[in-house]
Amino acid sequence: MWPFYKLIILIVSVNTFMMSQDTFSIVAVDPETGQVGSAGASCIQGSVIISDIHPGIGGIHTQAYWNAINQDSAASLMNQGFSPDEIIDWLRNNDSQNDSSIRQYGIVDLVGGGRSAAFTGTNCDDYK
Repeated sequence: MWPFYKLIILIVSVNTFMMSQDTFSIVAVDPETGQVGSAGASCIQGSVIISDIHPGIGGIHTQAYWNAINQDSAASLMNQGFSPDEIIDWLRNNDSQNDSSIRQYGIVDLVGGGRSAAFTGTNCDDYK
């Protein structure tokens, strides 16, 4: 079992008042062992990809409207050593459909004991 005091856990939760559905993402890294794990669920119909794990590096969770081009870009940046904050900034400024307002990201890595960043677009609630 991972020592919980060393975990960096990023939880993104969106609740709606009109529906009793929830969306959540958990991405965790253990800096001591280098393990990466995640779990998540989406209330958006047809949601296929949530978790993108990079063993020994970190993880990327994508919610709301997942986009393959954005996901590939985020994965490439993570593999190049960009920080979670830098990846989020890049995704916000370079969304492949020019609409980061419908995206939601949570990113963690193992650098320096673990870093994390999250982003929820202003229009995520409109797409449930």
